[in-house]
Amino acid sequence: MKILITGANGFVGKNLVSTLKNIKDGKDRTRNIDIEDIYSYDVDNTINDLKKYTGDCDFVFHLAGINRPKDISEFYQGM
Repeated sequence: MKILITGANGFVGKNLVSTLKNIKDGKDRTRNIDIEDIYSYDVDNTINDLKKYTGDCDFVFHLAGINRPKDISEFYQGM
């Protein structure tokens, strides 16, 4: 299974990526999931990265979002 995590650098995203990597590497055997690849996407990536990842992944954890903006317009900039 190929998994995409958006918001991968946030608190929940970092922990999810870490856990999935441990499962993939066989360090965490609490789950029986065959993970082929993990795609981490965050604001530092390009839109082309997102197109590539979404075209290739089997499952998406969508965790991206704007948290505690100073101005309401930041919600629209972060989309």
